[in-house]
Order: sequence, then structure tokens, then C-alpha cells
Amino acid sequence: MAGYGGLVGFVLLRARAHRLLLAAALLTVLLTTTVLATLTAYSGAIGDAALRHALADPRTGADAALIVKAAVPAEQRPAADATVRAGAAKTFEGLPRTVRTLVRSERAGPNRPGGVRPAGVPGRRPGPGPGARRGRRATA
Repeated sequence: MAGYGGLVGFVLLRARAHRLLLAAALLTVLLTTTVLATLTAYSGAIGDAALRHALADPRTGADAALIVKAAVPAEQRPAADATVRAGAAKTFEGLPRTVRTLVRSERAGPNRPGGVRPAGVPGRRPGPGPGARRGRRATA
């Protein structure tokens, strides 16, 4: 480190002699950094505003779906519906939205007793299957 003492002294002498030049270089770096930070923030804000504008226009807005499935008793459906609508309003805040409610019955599905099943599917009501031939009985 002793060898650097002369070099450091030389640099400090030159810096004292050219204070105005060093101040101009420091100001240039500061201004450049400020402009770049400002442009970055501005472009982010412009991009967000452009996206909101494009989505708000029904001709250019892409559809987005928020699908909520739940088994809710009939007496609790209004409260569940209000909760889903509030969640959609919070999720798509500031954007146009349509909320639809679909109530399905689970009683007559294909996997429930009495439900419609294609031929040959196990659990079907008694009768000949697709492999049964006429006139022959199936033996076990």
C-alpha cells in the first residue's frame, strides 16, 4: 500500500485542479440516471393504461373466465352468489365484467342411480349388451 501513496496524492492534486470538470461529470451521471428511472416508470404506467383501455373496449377486449364450482345448499346460494360477485369485482376491478350463475342438479348425472349410460357401461340396467347375439343366452 505504501506504493499507492504517491498515486493517490497525484490523483487528489489533479482532482483539485479540475473541480469544474469533475462536477460536470458527476452532474451528467446524475441526470442520466434520473432520466432513465423516469422513463422506466413512465413506460410502465403507459403500458398499464393502454392495457386497461384495450380491455375496456368490447370490440378489442379479450374474454377472461373466472369459473367457480361449489356444492352449495339451496338456502346458502344467495350468500355464495354475492361472495363470488364481490370476488369478481375485486379481481377485475375497473374492467367490464358479466357474472352468470348456473345451477345444476347432481341427481340425474351419468354416474348416479337412474342416470343415462351408454350401452355396455357397467352399472347399466339389465338388458343385452353390445356383444350379445340374438337367440343365445350368456352363460356364466
